Amino acid sequence: MTASPGTHKGNNRQVPLVSPQRITTTVPAMTLRKLLKRSIAEGRSVSNLTAYLLEQSLEGDSEH
Repeated sequence: MTASPGTHKGNNRQVPLVSPQRITTTVPAMTLRKLLKRSIAEGRSVSNLTAYLLEQSLEGDSEH
């Protein structure tokens, strides 16, 4: 998926991204184990925890 901040280019047009989007990523086994352990401890899904951690890591970044 090729996307710039806030848009997704599909069928040669720019479409605003206003709803949550699904992505797939590969992580090392140790990272997955840590995510699973933390998600259980916090009572949330791995997907929700991962989204939260990504949001936190990007907080303060300015949009270009």
